[in-house]
Amino acid sequence: MKKHLYYSLLFCFLFGALPTLAQEQQPAEDVDLYSLSLEELMNVPINSASKKDETLFDAPLSSYTITRADIDKSGATSIMEALRLAPGVIVREQTNGVYDIHLRGFDNILRTSEDFTKSNLTTLVMIDNRPVFNHNLGGTFWEAIPVDLNDVERIEIVRGPSAPLFGPNAVTGVINIITKRIEKDGFYTNASVSAGTPMTTIVNGSVGARLREKFNFIVSANYQNRERFDDDYYKPVDDSYSSAEDVFGSTAANLRFKDTKLALEKWGVNGFLNFAPSDKLNFDLSLGLQDATTQKNFLGSVNGSPYTTGETDSKYINLSAQAYGFHIRGQYQNGHDDLNVNAPPNEYDFAISDVSAEYEIKLGEKASIVPGFSFQHVNYDDTDYYDPNDLEKREAFLNGTSASISTTSGFLRTDVRPVKNLRIVAAVRADKFSSPDDVYLAYEFASTYKINDKNLIRAAVTRSNSGSFIGVNNLNLVVVIPGLNVVRSGNEEVKLLTVNMVEVGFRTQLTKGLQLDFDIFRQHAKDFNAILVTNVAQPIPGVYVPNQQQFRNVPTTATQIGATFSINYVPNEKIQIKPFFTIQKTETEDLLNTETTPETSNPNSDYYDPAKFDVTFYDSKHTHTPSVYGGYLINFKASEKFNINLNGYFFSSHRQYAASDDLNTSKAGDIKSTMLVNLKVNYAITKQINIFANGRNILNSETRQYFGTDKIGGVYLLGAAVNIN
Repeated sequence: MKKHLYYSLLFCFLFGALPTLAQEQQPAEDVDLYSLSLEELMNVPINSASKKDETLFDAPLSSYTITRADIDKSGATSIMEALRLAPGVIVREQTNGVYDIHLRGFDNILRTSEDFTKSNLTTLVMIDNRPVFNHNLGGTFWEAIPVDLNDVERIEIVRGPSAPLFGPNAVTGVINIITKRIEKDGFYTNASVSAGTPMTTIVNGSVGARLREKFNFIVSANYQNRERFDDDYYKPVDDSYSSAEDVFGSTAANLRFKDTKLALEKWGVNGFLNFAPSDKLNFDLSLGLQDATTQKNFLGSVNGSPYTTGETDSKYINLSAQAYGFHIRGQYQNGHDDLNVNAPPNEYDFAISDVSAEYEIKLGEKASIVPGFSFQHVNYDDTDYYDPNDLEKREAFLNGTSASISTTSGFLRTDVRPVKNLRIVAAVRADKFSSPDDVYLAYEFASTYKINDKNLIRAAVTRSNSGSFIGVNNLNLVVVIPGLNVVRSGNEEVKLLTVNMVEVGFRTQLTKGLQLDFDIFRQHAKDFNAILVTNVAQPIPGVYVPNQQQFRNVPTTATQIGATFSINYVPNEKIQIKPFFTIQKTETEDLLNTETTPETSNPNSDYYDPAKFDVTFYDSKHTHTPSVYGGYLINFKASEKFNINLNGYFFSSHRQYAASDDLNTSKAGDIKSTMLVNLKVNYAITKQINIFANGRNILNSETRQYFGTDKIGGVYLLGAAVNIN
């Protein structure tokens, strides 16, 4: 805890020094995020929809931008919570500040599979176009993101398959976190601190400068410490909640939960440097490190109780350069994860390197072609965490070895305007994986047609696939526990999850201050995988004979149809209203009734075959994803100094499943409908200094939003912020 105290004192010192800096520095112009013009509120920028700068109204895909102003006004306390401000995003909180986030949701499709399959494994999260994906089992460890809200300029979201633009793992969409750069000469200072109940402390600070319009830099740091809402843990044996000692036993509880009240503790330090010697040359360097500890439902534990303590630390460096139409980006990241503290298998080291390059060829004013390539290499190693002679280290993901995956890709995208009001965007991408040893093709065809300046229709057909995961391909785990002798192995020939989507949409600006956006979509997913029992060993007295399990594809498919509707209404510069909601339905075909029935023949088959294996297949309505969800933001600037923001988020009741709940009887899986109401009241002492009261879930709904996790209560904070641009 001394390390954490040190960082807390450092932040407090930084924040305490900022008012003095504010007095000494004279920036060219301060930006008041509470006093944006009507034009700024209506013409929201986005780049991720087509990799071109444009407004959200003109974007060819179902997309959304959460602006810096939205974030500040709403009182969102983290990047994860800020995603509740966007349509089409499912955000469920497990405990204070710990979230699971999905775009539309293709999660927990197989129901009785491992706990981690409830997490989002198929959305690509990026920071400034730099992937921050976890390649062990897939998805994003949100607590491991090194940046925080203070670093964010905006968050761009593209809903639906997007691999042709961004690469594998953008199966259900992309969340691209765009960080700040200084746009005007002068010094930059930005900091905030807030604290409240239940024992929540959030501190951010940044300093920087822009010199002679060519060079700018920002150095930032962030820290969060949050306590859980509950004291108890889910106990699956009797479908109840009890103390950690009762659920795990006192010894195991003390090992796994050194602080049972801790929900999240994380810190990060980042540096951003930009050098633009001319309009044709731009170099951007970012680097940083992070460390985080959290309790969440990811791996679960032997006795089925979902919460585990996880620790992660990592470092990264990313360099991006643009020169005369060329765009080159490369990153290196390494780190260490402990997914289940003191409960092997849990630990590994990882190293990720990737590079991409593309060149824009302009064909007059109406067309462009961009060819490019990328290469990624991923290595995971648990050599240092395996010892066959040590009872506490004889279980490891890779059995004390290392494993690597390489992906080589080529892509081509075009943007054409054959006539004045018609735009056609097309992209194709081929990914060659080292495992499976195969080439996957992803494509996108999107078009917009402007009926006039105020009405636009669009349509898109896309196909995307996931990448390879170390855990799925290379798992080599031997579990030796009395009554549970199992060998789990990966499968390098597992086919990759693929999603096809058709989408149409309509945008209109009914008045100067009223925009509507509507889309309908159909998505079809196939080639899911699961850990399946391949052989149940017959016991031999005195001889260790394990049961055999392996990752295999299953024939299950899922089809999802839905619609999203959003409004941006700004009757004047004092009031803004932004409601949105999504209605959708997901159905599965050839769903397995179990994943523990052994095969009886043909162990090398790709799929379970009902004619050969003792399993049952059936079709079902998938109830894990809420059928209705959305939110709203209402902002009222009462005066030049006083701002009130009311925002909220809701989802309908739904059903979650877990491997420990294969009969679907657990009450822990029944997620009730939830309506959250948030309120932030901000008072500007000066243009640069603000104080605020911030309530999250102010009605203290105390509902569980995720299988076997906490009742989510209210968080009530007081804080202050300094912002000098």
